[in-house]
Amino acid sequence: MIQQHKRRTKVIWSFEAKCLTKELLNDVATQEFDALRLVYDSVGVPKIMEFLADLAKLPLPTPKPVMIDIATKVRATVTGFTEPVEYKFGDKVTFVAKPKDKHLQIKTAEWTKLFAEDASMFAGYGNVVFRIRKVAAESVETEVVQGGTMYPEMDIHVPDTAPDMQLKDIPRDELTALVKAGVDYIVVPGMASAQEITHLREFLSKQAPQTPPWIILKVNSERVYEQLDSLLGEVDGVLISRLEMALGLDPAMIPIVTKEIIQLCNDKAKMVFTASEMLGSMRRNATPTRAEVSDIANAVIDGTDAVVLSEEVPYGKHSSRALQLMRKAIEDIEEQGSGAPNWLKLSPSIENEMDAIAYTAYKTAMRLKPKAIVCITVAGNTAVRLATFRPPIPIVAVTFSQHVLRKLSLIRGVQGIYVDTDPSIDNVLPMVNDRLVRDSWLRQGDRIIFVSITLSSVGREASNLFTVQTLT
Repeated sequence: MIQQHKRRTKVIWSFEAKCLTKELLNDVATQEFDALRLVYDSVGVPKIMEFLADLAKLPLPTPKPVMIDIATKVRATVTGFTEPVEYKFGDKVTFVAKPKDKHLQIKTAEWTKLFAEDASMFAGYGNVVFRIRKVAAESVETEVVQGGTMYPEMDIHVPDTAPDMQLKDIPRDELTALVKAGVDYIVVPGMASAQEITHLREFLSKQAPQTPPWIILKVNSERVYEQLDSLLGEVDGVLISRLEMALGLDPAMIPIVTKEIIQLCNDKAKMVFTASEMLGSMRRNATPTRAEVSDIANAVIDGTDAVVLSEEVPYGKHSSRALQLMRKAIEDIEEQGSGAPNWLKLSPSIENEMDAIAYTAYKTAMRLKPKAIVCITVAGNTAVRLATFRPPIPIVAVTFSQHVLRKLSLIRGVQGIYVDTDPSIDNVLPMVNDRLVRDSWLRQGDRIIFVSITLSSVGREASNLFTVQTLT
């Protein structure tokens, strides 16, 4: 029996390769979440492949889509201590390349490229901010310009020297293996060009002709933000890395920029996920900060499809608790609010039949208040198009592909149903009626809006329609 979802906004659980253990599989089988995000690490690819193979064997009642983030690269970490270290403004701190006396060590494979004099160096995403004063062959002298707490194995970021990550940096044999393992989404670097993304899509389609992964663009800098409008047509959605943007943008601008990106993605019918340090403090603490809970609430109100739990959390002992708290925060804000985002599509662009039918079906649903909007979606496009209006009415997407069913798991307000036949348009309505009454929370006498935008295989001819139906 398919139950009605309590949450409309989805939850993505994140892990780095080193966290992929047999114990995690037990959590995956018992915890409630909507997708796994695995951070690519060339060294950890075998571990990712092993985990994906084990994941495929789990008897899960609901399919779990997998997102591979190939746009995240840790350039350096700080070590040489076991307890948190407090720094205050003006402190002079020397870091070394090799263990030496009581100096802290920065582990990196690119020491000569990492530092630049007078550049800002961030421990974590701003826990402590240093100004680099002098760079030597095996040491770097810094001054604290923003005090705070630094923890062991914390990532080190120097935005001024960070190279643009290129898609060509990802070995094609590794990418092929991941695609053939059934990965559903691939997060690509934000500085990829439209041409690079087109080539990647062609490559992915050759590896998985029937079900290529959806491409998600990582927005992690001001430059990506400024060119986003021109890239959206090449991708299926975006992942907003707020803290990475904050390293180069005025942090006060990040909330506004995030809202603008979510609005733009919804206007363009693209999926959008909000990430960066979501409940990151729960790596060490059993409870989140008020600011972190507010982050989740704002993302939900802004209209994001999903929030991304920080990949830092699984290093601590509160990962499952953080996941539960994230779900609870989403449910609370959605219950207290209207379910609609804090923006309104006043003048949606109608560029084709799909736009026209989706918008008209949405407006009809808002007037008639049916129990659900039900759509046929072969590739997932119809469900995405309807969901970007963010109706407070559940969307039930009927698909004929298990791969598409998994992808539907991350579209806000959408619940997928798989059917193992591909009926003609003449038979699809009775089939959907019977399946909904038999296997879902909908009942006889419930009114639905039925949508079929057939740029697909349903029927011998194109059948673009929406209709008001009463389930029998």
